[in-house]
Amino acid sequence: MGEKTIREYVDDYIKYYPEKWRWSLKNSIEQSERYMETRARKSKNFYGTNNDLLPDFYSIERDAAQFELSYVEWTDFFGLIWEGKKGIHAMVGAPNYEGNLYYYEEENDYDEAGYRVSYEYDSFKNQPPEEVFSRTNWCGVNHWIDTVNVKDIVYKYVVENHLFKDTHIELFYDDGEMIRVYADYQPLVDGLYRQGRMDLLEKVFKSMNEHFIKIARFRS
Repeated sequence: MGEKTIREYVDDYIKYYPEKWRWSLKNSIEQSERYMETRARKSKNFYGTNNDLLPDFYSIERDAAQFELSYVEWTDFFGLIWEGKKGIHAMVGAPNYEGNLYYYEEENDYDEAGYRVSYEYDSFKNQPPEEVFSRTNWCGVNHWIDTVNVKDIVYKYVVENHLFKDTHIELFYDDGEMIRVYADYQPLVDGLYRQGRMDLLEKVFKSMNEHFIKIARFRS
C-alpha cells in the first residue's frame, strides 16, 4: 500500500481533556448582577480581553480530586455560586514554536483524537502550496484543503433559515475521501478559480442561485 495522500491540514483542533475543569457562574439574574458589582472589570486595551478578577479554583479542584468528584458547586466570599465540571473539550493549540500543522489520520498512536503533526508545513513561513491547497477558516481554525484534486463538489443548503446558516460544501476525491467546508466560502472559491477549476465553480454557483431563489420564495 502506498502512502496516504493528505487532503487537509489544520493549525488547531479540539481534543477531550478528562482531567481539566471548566468553571462557570451559576445562571441567575441575581448572580449576574452580583458578579458585575464585584468581580467584573472593563477591558483596557483589546476588546474582549478578560480583566475580570476570577477566583483561583486550583485548591477546589485538588480537594475534589481527593473525593473523585467530577462536578462541584462552590460559593466564593461574595456569595457567587460557581459550577465546576471535570472533563472538557478544548483547543489544543500549536504543537511547537514553528507552528507546524496537523493532519488527520484515523489509525495512529500519536493522539486519541486522530491527529499527527506535519513537519513539512507550518502556519508561517512554509504553508501548503497555493497551487494545490486553498486556505479557509471557520470556528477560529485555519484549514488548508486540497482543491486541485477534487473530482466532485456539492453545495448543500437549508431553505428554512437565513442565508448560509447550516450550509456547507462537500468536496469529493477519487480515493473516496470527502471533506466538508463551512462558512468561509470566498477563499475556497478563490482557490478553485486560481487553479482553473471552473467546472466545480459553475456547479457551486448554480446550486447557490437555486438556494437564493428558494429563500426568496420561502420569505414571500
